[in-house]
Amino acid sequence: PNYFMKLFSMDSGDGGGNNKFGLIAPQIEFWIALTVTLTIGALFSTCLSCIIYHFIILPRKQQKINKNDLESSMTPLIVGFGIVMPLCALSPYFMVRYFIIKNKIIKFLIGTSQVTSFFRCSEAVFGFLPSNVEDSLSNLILYNAFPVEAKFDSQGPIKSTWINVKSHFINWVKYMFILGSFSSIMMAYDYEPFPKEEGPALRDINLLTGFSYGQLINNLLIATMFQVYLTTFGFGLNFLASLCGLQLIPFMLNPIFESSSVSDFWGKRWNLVVHGLLKRGVYKPVRSKYSRLAASTATFIASGVFHEWLLSIVFYSDNEDGSCSPICYSPGYGRNTLFFVWNSILIGLEYAIGGAAIFQLCRKHLPIMLVSLMVASTALPTVHWFTNDYVRSDYFRDAGIGFPLIIRMTDE
Repeated sequence: PNYFMKLFSMDSGDGGGNNKFGLIAPQIEFWIALTVTLTIGALFSTCLSCIIYHFIILPRKQQKINKNDLESSMTPLIVGFGIVMPLCALSPYFMVRYFIIKNKIIKFLIGTSQVTSFFRCSEAVFGFLPSNVEDSLSNLILYNAFPVEAKFDSQGPIKSTWINVKSHFINWVKYMFILGSFSSIMMAYDYEPFPKEEGPALRDINLLTGFSYGQLINNLLIATMFQVYLTTFGFGLNFLASLCGLQLIPFMLNPIFESSSVSDFWGKRWNLVVHGLLKRGVYKPVRSKYSRLAASTATFIASGVFHEWLLSIVFYSDNEDGSCSPICYSPGYGRNTLFFVWNSILIGLEYAIGGAAIFQLCRKHLPIMLVSLMVASTALPTVHWFTNDYVRSDYFRDAGIGFPLIIRMTDE
């Protein structure tokens, strides 16, 4: 690598001489590529927005006026489930192959852009779009333009200010250095400080493995790293949107260290963009006909399935002959879904016994960080079911080029 600067030397203590460490600067090309990818995604979403508005939203509104209009009632379902959603599901494979995209972070962004369009289409079909979004085609286009949800009021999109721009930029840069420092440490241990105790496939899962000391530490560290990653990219997207005059909702609210319950973790703090999409695109449609537990279970299963689909995009072969660069990696499909099924069970348990006096006392009298870590510990033994494929592949190495990293220097 090309080192930005030499930082320091340190005696290894084993007779091997000094270890030299250097700082690698972030590659601006990485952020340019991400911006171009977002722009292409926004253009694609604009086309989808026109289809959704004219063939889903307007017919649905017409059907409310004339309840006997069978054509108006069927059009949203046919267009949504028969055209728009399949396009969202299949287009990323074409984009990866057509644009010869090899970086797994960019593949992930392509997948997330289309999965947001997928669930936003479901919101439109069932009539659960956020307030004021379907008031006009322009509102819908702006809503679909960014993977992160834009804020609206009765006047349209809420405008950003230069204070917003400055705040998001400062937070983005701050978290870039935090993430770079954290990644530098984790990279030195190949992202797993303690030895792997479980194979990569679904059949290799052993629940007892997750309760071992080493696996719990690995899981806490990598979960924290995921939180910092999402927070960093969230501030980056908010900064870009604020430059375009839009305010976006927060992306993450420190779930690992500030959650008061499992539902608070998943519903109010972790990845609020995906939470909103699943709540309006899956939970509310199911809840309108079935119980809260059934709706929650369906939501977590949907989350697991779309994360499995994201894996298929991230690790999709990027060459026409089916080969990959630098290597092909086969994900352990099924592990993501099982992870979210586990968390749906935790939500069910919270519904059943979460009001017990012991839990209320803990929330009231214990420090919030301790309560939050106790909440996180309920899912901690299974975190590697979700993170395994990202850790064992070169996913984080592809992401690392966008951040300042401290690494051991070579003589080359």
